[in-house]
Amino acid sequence: MYCEEYLRLTEEVLWKLEVIASSIEEETTKKQLLEGGVDLMFANALRYLYVDEEITDEGLETGLSYLEDYHADKTRKDIEADMNKQVISESNI
Repeated sequence: MYCEEYLRLTEEVLWKLEVIASSIEEETTKKQLLEGGVDLMFANALRYLYVDEEITDEGLETGLSYLEDYHADKTRKDIEADMNKQVISESNI
């Protein structure tokens, strides 16, 4: 599915994108950087929604299927670490 939308970016945001691009060895477009940033925010949203029990296992897996495998795996590991911290915190009560 493709939807054409345009965003106006401030000079500050454009500068931040340039700094990010300069840290990546291969040539990277602003579009690629923005898509990567959206993926990072999406992964974090899934993580916190799941840990806060606002989405189900099925909802998590559906969301993770929209990420690259390495990113989905990292998100699963982050969730596991969060859940382990919760268990430890609850056992100290």
